[in-house]
Amino acid sequence: MAQQRIGRIQWGDLTFGPGGRYHVTSIEGIDDMPDIRAEDMERPGQHGDYTGPDHTAARIVQIGLGLRADTPDELRALTLALRAATQPQRQPEPLRLLDQDTVVFGKIRRRSIPYDAEYLWSTGTAALELYCADPYLYGLEEHSASTTAYSPSAGRTYPLVPPRTYGTTGASGRISAYNTGASAAYPVLRLDGPVATPAVEQVETGASITIDGTLQAGEYLLIDTRTRAVLLMGSTPRRQWVRAGSQWPLLQPGDNTLAYRGSALPGAPDQASLLTVTWRDTSL
Repeated sequence: MAQQRIGRIQWGDLTFGPGGRYHVTSIEGIDDMPDIRAEDMERPGQHGDYTGPDHTAARIVQIGLGLRADTPDELRALTLALRAATQPQRQPEPLRLLDQDTVVFGKIRRRSIPYDAEYLWSTGTAALELYCADPYLYGLEEHSASTTAYSPSAGRTYPLVPPRTYGTTGASGRISAYNTGASAAYPVLRLDGPVATPAVEQVETGASITIDGTLQAGEYLLIDTRTRAVLLMGSTPRRQWVRAGSQWPLLQPGDNTLAYRGSALPGAPDQASLLTVTWRDTSL
C-alpha cells in the first residue's frame, strides 16, 4: 500500500529512520523531477523555438539526519560509523527506501557532520548528498521470467539471488512482463545456448534485437539494454554481434510481450535455448 511517510532508508549497513539512532529530518530529490536537458533551437526569423525530446540530467538526493545517542561516546561512535559508510566510491551503490518500495543508485558526493558544542551531549545532525548519474527510480524487487525458443513448455528457472519475484512463465517463445512504473524499463536479457542467430522482439512496439552469433550448449550471452553491453559468459564483449538496424527492446509501462526466436544448431535439434528477462519497475 502506498504511503506518504519516508520510513526507513538503507545505505550500506546503516538504516536511517524510525526505531534507529539516525532519524531522517528531511529528504529532497526523490519525488522531484531532475533537471531537464532540452533539445530546443530558436526559429530563425520567427517567434518561438523548434523543440525536441526532453531528457533528464542526473538526480541529486539530499538527506538530513538527526543523530540520537545516550552518551557522548555513543554519539561519537554514531558519527564515526556514518563517516565510514560515506566514503568516496568507485561505483554507484543502492539507496533503498524500504517503506516506499523505491531504490536509486548513486554516489555520496557531500557529507556534513557539524560540531555543535551546545548540543553535543547526546544529539547531533548530519547532511548527505547523493549523486545519481542514473536518474531513474526503481522498484525494490527485481522481476524475472523465462521461456524457451523452440517449445511451448514452461521452461526453466535459475537459483537467482533474492529479492526477486517471477513474472508469467513464457510459452511458445513468449514472455509476459508487467512494468508498474511510469517510465520505460530497461530489461537485462540472458540467452542460453544452444542457439544460432537469436532474436528478441518487444511485440507491442516492434523493437527487436538480433544477434548474429552462435551460442553452444553451456554458453550464454548477457544483454543490458540500458548500458548496451553485450557480454559472452557475462564478461567477454560481443557488441559486434548486434545486427545493424536492431532496436533495443524496452518494457513500456503496463503489459509487455517479448518474443524469442532462434535457429537450432546442427546435431542439437531437441536442445532448447532459453531466454531469461529481468527488470525492475521504473519511473522518473
